[in-house]
This record gives sequence, structure tokens and C-alpha cells, in this order.
Amino acid sequence: MIKLLARSAGAFALLTLLSPAWAFAQEPAAAPKNPAAVPTAEQITRILGQISEITGLKLKHPVPMSTLTKAEWRRWVDDRVRESAKPEEIRVEETAMKMFGFFPPEFDLRASTVDLMSEQAAAVYDHKKKRMIFVQDAAPEDMEEAVLAHELSHALADQHFDMGRFLEKGPRSDESDSARLAVVEGQAMWIMLEVMMNRNGQSLTTNSAALQLMLPSMGKMAASQYPVFDKSPLYLKESLLFPYSAGLLFQQAVIDKLGREAFAAVLRDPPKNTQQILHPEKYLAHEAVASVDLPELDGRSKMKKLTDGDVGEFDMHVLFEQYSSKKDADEAAPAWRAGRFELLEEKGTKHPVLRWAVLWATPESAQQALSLYLKVMEKKSQNLKWTRQAAGAAEGSNQHGAFRIWADGSRLEAIEGLP
Repeated sequence: MIKLLARSAGAFALLTLLSPAWAFAQEPAAAPKNPAAVPTAEQITRILGQISEITGLKLKHPVPMSTLTKAEWRRWVDDRVRESAKPEEIRVEETAMKMFGFFPPEFDLRASTVDLMSEQAAAVYDHKKKRMIFVQDAAPEDMEEAVLAHELSHALADQHFDMGRFLEKGPRSDESDSARLAVVEGQAMWIMLEVMMNRNGQSLTTNSAALQLMLPSMGKMAASQYPVFDKSPLYLKESLLFPYSAGLLFQQAVIDKLGREAFAAVLRDPPKNTQQILHPEKYLAHEAVASVDLPELDGRSKMKKLTDGDVGEFDMHVLFEQYSSKKDADEAAPAWRAGRFELLEEKGTKHPVLRWAVLWATPESAQQALSLYLKVMEKKSQNLKWTRQAAGAAEGSNQHGAFRIWADGSRLEAIEGLP
């Protein structure tokens, strides 16, 4: 659903996300060291050779590298965000996220995105300029090669599949963008871990269960080490973790099925949505992707469309977890089949109106989702007043205006922000 992070974060690595993976791949006695100097040409050549051996992708030409100070890195991030979205686009996206309940009323999406990206990255492969950027003194020496392996994996893939086109020229959908980013980052995470484990005579190809020991620590380590991440809304945290954690498990599942061919296969034929990332068996079975129409809206001709997009399984999971529980989210979200939203504004008052629809696997799962969304309304709303609560439908008003929520067969639909 959220577009800004997918657009601006497509070519940066989070140091905090590499930390637990690095610790997992090392011997227990490894001790933190001082910040490292710029990596050497010999290091880069050696690591690229290892990546080539793992993936079967041959190095076509050397990878240029440049270094930035931390101050220069923040300016680079700020420029990247500015290039990715105009202020009005960010305002509109922020409005939609606040109406859904993902962000609190005072949240500043642009500033928070820059702060998050600036806080954590140690290196990046810039697919636009085809170069590796290393942030000085950002990675401890004992993590430097892990960071390099991750980012050089992007560089080598780019020489064969054009990562700029892969990330930016695919089908124009939020779900497709999120799935492709998870492919790119999940693959780089897998290769990074494999490079590090190979040093100790181990391999994820024979010990994939070890990933389950490493992944649960990602969010906790990020929260403990980085204050901006720790204070961010759940949706932003999960959006940053998703490409690395879910993408890593997706890549492992495809490797288990296809072997080394998996590295090229997921780039030639990427998954279509976050559900296929979360449930790789759906991707491997080539399951068809469903669609859903938006609910009818009286007075639509008097409104201006601001934006539209997808509501994916990932989105519904975060929403249910945020306002109910992770257990409820784990039980309900996998029944998602398709989702769309549209944000409009009344032409005279500029008042925003949100309409959305999600298709579920069965009428029963739609009813379950309705029950959970009523909890969402209770907790996300200010000045909430219910005017009707019946089986399969509810109406009321909150700070955004009047709303209607109803289940129709396997569809859950809502219109929020009505006069």
C-alpha cells in the first residue's frame, strides 16, 4: 500500500537488519571491532567471486565504488526521496494511511522516511548509477564483509537483469512493487548468509531450518539499536523488515524447489503480490491472482480522485495485528485474496473520502475480517459514534466523517469520510 518506501528504498541496505544475520553466521566468540576503513579492491573481487559461485551468475565487468560521509549519505537519502515523490504525492499517501489507521494524525511520512533510511544504512548499491556506495564508519569491521556481500549481490544481479527496470518498470501496483523489492532484498540476504556460512563449512542449502533461529531477532535488534525505528508506527517497521525477512524465507523456499536456478527464476518471473512472498507455495504453483471491484459511491461525480492502490495480505495482517493481536492477524490474513482502495476528495470542501474492498477466501473469512475491522474502528477512531451494528454491517461516524462497513458474500467493503 505504501508507495514512498518502495520507491525510495529500493537500493539501500539496513545495517540493523544485517546485524542478527551476521551474528548468526559467525562463530560465537566473534567480538565487535572498530569502524572499518573503505573496503579494498581485493575484498570486493574476492566476495564477487564467491557470489558468482553461489548463484551461477558471472561477473561481466568491475563494480565501481564511491564513499560518502554520514552527512553526505543523509543528503543522498534526502535527494532520493525528493526524486521519488512530489510533496503532493506524499501528502496524499499520508492521508490515506492515516484514514486506514496505519499512522497517527500528527505523523510526518516524508521526514520519518528520511530519518529511518539515514539512521541505519551502511552501504548501498545504486542501480541508477551502477555503483556501490559505502558509508564511511557506518559498519563495524567485523560486519563489513557481510554488508559488502549483501550489496554486491545486487550489483551482480544488476549486470544480468537490470535492477532499475526490475524494480521500477514492472506492473504498476503496490503489491507488485512490494513483492519485487522482497525478491531483491531477500535474495541478497540469502547470498550474504551463504557467503558467511561457507567460511565455517556450512550452507543454507543443507541447513535451511537455521533461518528460523535468526529471523525472530530482527525486529527486536532494530528496536534496541535504532531510536527512530523503535518509535515508528508498526506499519513502517514491518514495511522495512518485510523485504529482508519474508523475502529471505521466500528465496529459501524457491531454492529448496529449484536449486541454483532459483536466483535467476525469481528475477525472470517475479511473484505478483505479498501473499506469494508470504506463501511461496502459491508462487511455485503459479496460482492466478484475483481482483476485486470497489464499492459503489453515491456522489462520485462530485469528487476528485487523489490516488488508488492495492490492499494486500501484508497490509491486512499489520492492521489486524496493530489493533487486535498478532494471533488474530496470523489466523485471518492468509484468507486474503485481493484488495483495492481509492482516496478521493470532495471538490468543494477538499474533504477526503476513502473507499476500499477486500476479497476473502470464503464468506466466513469475510465475516471474521469484518469482526476484526470493527475492532480497528473502535481503536483508531476519535469521537466514535455507532449508529448501526447488525450482522454483516455497521455504520457510524468518527473524526473523518461518516462511515459504512459491510460484508457481501466473500467481500468486505467500506466507505469512510462521508459527510
